[in-house]
Amino acid sequence: MRICHVITKPELGGAQLSTLNLILNLPKDKYQISVITSPRGILNPDFKNLENSKAYFSSFLIRQLNPILDILALIHIYLIYRSNEFKIIHTHSSKAGIVGRWAAFIYNITIFGSRLKAEGSRVVHTVHGWPFNDYQPFLVKRFYIFLERITATFTTKIICVSKKDIETGLKYKIAPRDKFVLIKYGIPLDRFKNSNGNGADKKRELGVNNNDPVVGMISCLKPQKSPVDYVRACITVYSRMPNVNFLLIGDGVLRNRCKSELKGSSLNGRFIFTGWRKDISDILDIIDIVVLTSKWEGLPIAIIEALSKGKPVVATDAGGMRELVKDGITGYITRPGDYKDTAERILSILENRDSFLKMQREAAESIDDSFDINAMAINMDNLYRRLA
Repeated sequence: MRICHVITKPELGGAQLSTLNLILNLPKDKYQISVITSPRGILNPDFKNLENSKAYFSSFLIRQLNPILDILALIHIYLIYRSNEFKIIHTHSSKAGIVGRWAAFIYNITIFGSRLKAEGSRVVHTVHGWPFNDYQPFLVKRFYIFLERITATFTTKIICVSKKDIETGLKYKIAPRDKFVLIKYGIPLDRFKNSNGNGADKKRELGVNNNDPVVGMISCLKPQKSPVDYVRACITVYSRMPNVNFLLIGDGVLRNRCKSELKGSSLNGRFIFTGWRKDISDILDIIDIVVLTSKWEGLPIAIIEALSKGKPVVATDAGGMRELVKDGITGYITRPGDYKDTAERILSILENRDSFLKMQREAAESIDDSFDINAMAINMDNLYRRLA
């Protein structure tokens, strides 16, 4: 069966890692898989070198709105569809989800019009967090809701990674309930639960030169993740407990803003920017508490990874976070935008050793085999076969 995955940019985000892991774990004897993505991104070589798969890179496919480039991307993607006759077109993320599905719609119309074959491609879209949120101006939010509603009319199935996203889709009347499917993210659980990394070596590599607790956030440094709130929370924690280290794993447009926030502080080299890293499992081995300060979310893979390692989590109440973090048991849920609340929760874990150890045990037990990449691949395989 020919399947094409379309995703905007091959960076180290949850949508991209999920798509990459899915392709790697689908039965290779059943599917001929192609990927369409941007040529720029740290995961470009990973998509390019996928075994038994073909990658197409479209330089027109960018995250920002650009009517001219968006139309060119649509035409380019349409031509790729037409030359391959995919059975299923599976789009991911907001921009690729709109452009890729409209290209599929035009492709199916031309196929029916020319009567080349009886049916076109089935169109599947995964919502890795909706493109609209409460932080947008009213008219912008309504525009994205309208666009999702229209595009949903020619989408066969809409996959959501959290129950919260399904609830949001129904609330804003994006599509009827029977069009939604819940398929949770899966990670290579065995790799995370049974890592053999050397914590001391990893600490030295990252510049942590003491045995004090380590707090870390794994995230793209963009407005959605609100990394400046994390920096401010770390400054607050350090002012009351100076024997703590802080890591910010990731990169993005707000990196310099985060650095500027640190200029007036006195963390004395205890705040470390690591940039993008592919050794997240090993880095998690040296982190004691994982933080996420997102304003809006889907279902963050970084939190699934952290919990699987038995790491207490302090995260904002965004998207499907409450489906992962049990407030007061495996960590704490905080208010988005309230860095002081985040700081207080971090301190409460660090100051209570017994509570910390109990949260570690509860966190590790909260991630079962339903979060394994094999479970995700099986669920997706079943969906593909039903649609075909």
